[in-house]
Amino acid sequence: MTAMRDMDEARKPVLSDRDREALHAWARGGPERSVRARIVLDAEAGLSVSGSARALGVSRPTVTTWRKRYAAEGLAGLEHRPRSGRPPQVDEADLVAATLAGPPAPARTWSARALAERLGVSHTTLAGVWRRWQVGPGDGSLPIVPVRPALSCARAELLAVWARADSAVLVIGEAPAHEAPRGRATDADERRSRHAALAAQLDRVRDTEPLPAGPPVAGATTDGASARRVPVPRDQGPGALIASTAARHPGRALHIITWDDEASAAGETTAADEASADGAAPDSHPGHDALPAATWHRADSTMSWSATACTVALAELAQFPGRFRSVLHALTEAARVYADAPGDRAFGWQRSETRAVPAPPRPAPRAFNQLALGSYNEKLVIENIREAGALSRVEIAEQTGLTPQAVSRITRNLLTAGLLAEDGRQSAGAGKPRVPLRLRPDAASAIGVHLDPEMISVVAVDLCGGILDRRQMRLFERRDPDWCLEHMTRLALESAAVARQVSHDLLGVGVAVPGPVDARAGIVLDPPLFDGWEQVELKAELVERLGTAVIVEKDATAAAIGERWLGAADRADDFVYLYLGAGAGSGAFLNGDVYRGTTGNAGEVGELCAIRAGLLTDEGGPRMVAECAPISAVVDQARAAGLMVPQGDGAYDWVCEAAARGDERAVAVVENVAGTVALGAVGIIDLLDVELLVVGGPAVLQSVADLYLGRIAAAVNRFPVARRVRDVRVAQSRPNQAAAVGAASSVFHSAFTPRLSPRGRSARGASTHA
Repeated sequence: MTAMRDMDEARKPVLSDRDREALHAWARGGPERSVRARIVLDAEAGLSVSGSARALGVSRPTVTTWRKRYAAEGLAGLEHRPRSGRPPQVDEADLVAATLAGPPAPARTWSARALAERLGVSHTTLAGVWRRWQVGPGDGSLPIVPVRPALSCARAELLAVWARADSAVLVIGEAPAHEAPRGRATDADERRSRHAALAAQLDRVRDTEPLPAGPPVAGATTDGASARRVPVPRDQGPGALIASTAARHPGRALHIITWDDEASAAGETTAADEASADGAAPDSHPGHDALPAATWHRADSTMSWSATACTVALAELAQFPGRFRSVLHALTEAARVYADAPGDRAFGWQRSETRAVPAPPRPAPRAFNQLALGSYNEKLVIENIREAGALSRVEIAEQTGLTPQAVSRITRNLLTAGLLAEDGRQSAGAGKPRVPLRLRPDAASAIGVHLDPEMISVVAVDLCGGILDRRQMRLFERRDPDWCLEHMTRLALESAAVARQVSHDLLGVGVAVPGPVDARAGIVLDPPLFDGWEQVELKAELVERLGTAVIVEKDATAAAIGERWLGAADRADDFVYLYLGAGAGSGAFLNGDVYRGTTGNAGEVGELCAIRAGLLTDEGGPRMVAECAPISAVVDQARAAGLMVPQGDGAYDWVCEAAARGDERAVAVVENVAGTVALGAVGIIDLLDVELLVVGGPAVLQSVADLYLGRIAAAVNRFPVARRVRDVRVAQSRPNQAAAVGAASSVFHSAFTPRLSPRGRSARGASTHA
């Protein structure tokens, strides 16, 4: 346990140039900040915990604490936290923003005690803030910013921000009451990521003093509002920004929140303090004949302008995710650009008058009520219940488009067949209580087999993704077909015997193998590192030996199916699975179903990496990149770097453990391989235009997962052509032994996923008649 703790404490962070600049800027706030920043930089340089403690004259627990906090929370984790009691002052807006961002998985909502402990305040303090802002975790409520006078704006839109040091103005508009939420809903991962990015850049703006103003510039400059003939003087305070914002959003009721004296000079003064309760607005501002009609509000000293902007942004992201994602990205980028090169003017940002039109959501599968399609409708019901976890009959009808009578008949049949179970009654007010329906885990099971150059892995999985049995066998010297088939059969039969003790219906066996394959015929065609496998009829052999249905999938495709099946609602949209092991491949879920290609070989990444890296053969074609075999590449490069890597089994694990301990050479090797694979990931994102990239496979051990995900996330959000309109979320795979679990899930996917074309046929070849 001590060794594992030391490994975690010494883990080397991956800092981008932007992270490093933000860290240096934050460190200028005082000697204590300087020491904490140096602790993080020491970790990045590969210095051990003990070495950093000696160099800085602090204790090892101090070094460990600040490293862990930065790894978990970024710059926010380096802030001082009182051990107990009520702190003299807290930034209430920051506490509310953290509440809206949500907790790390697996928790769904914050409790007052858990969030208070995370933020270093007492839970009574936090509870008081929640009351004042009229918000609570997980209750779906939106915060009411406690300003003077009260902000009577139920659906706030952030229209503009002006700031100079601690003086600031937020311009808030009220969204139309009839506008419904649109776009893919946010999850906690996205909210935390976007909040952290915005908060870091706005804090840099707040800590950046503008340069002294230069000589007056003749005339006035204009920005995007010039089409409306709204002048924007060089920097005459926030009045220019307010006037321009009003012109960009005509007819919108404006609320203006101000901080400190310079903002008050915009004309707020008496109007905000005494008379703005009736909606009166100031009459003038230097450089303008009149400011637009607006309600002015004075912010309290317990809330910073930057954290308040984050809070309003998170609230709008929750209400209107589709159109606000691009707005939030624009604000974050504007703050970064200003903080990187501050001029002699205050920070100003205003929202474009042109709203981003969200892409229409992928249509949910709808029902067909013809009798001939009863099987399709049953699968449709099962799919919706699986993704949601539990649904009542009314909710099933709403989501599928089936009539209540059809839902009643289908669910009755599925209950009788033992696929569904009632989950206790829940009252829905007056009338008959609704009864949620769930899948029964023991209703069916499947066996998943993964053939890898290093081992054979076998799992038994129930209908809800629970692992019933797990077996492995290392492959050392023999990998010939007869040997592998013999042991695949033995392990699968043993695992099936365990599964049958729990589930009465074993649906079949899924097999995940390295490509290339002929998935339609179940033939393996000379995969790398497998001598004698030039053309092995794997499916036919296993059907004969096991006496059950067998599905053969490429390992990356199987991993994608497993992620979709077990991820349920969190993986319901399109995504790509980047599978890293003895080789590198990808599997894709597009338009609601797995995409295999014509022969089942879609998703090869190696040549994409070669093209991005400019590696060509003598004939001018792409040359396979060594790093696209991540496990062997890491081991080979580690030895070339002088690391004493042991021979044989466990060499890759040894290098990963060295990287987790902070060994500089080991970290460099893993990052180099991850960086090359990331170039292939950029090609995938450019080609398929998805917003979720899942990374997993045998190479992505927990000890080095952050190194892989960090490099890949940076690349797919920096280099793609459409990076300004699309943020790609990079997530780690959820299932352990992804390919084996995915192989079992492919059996469920084949049996229960609603589709109108046969498995393996494209929509182009499907019959138009049911």
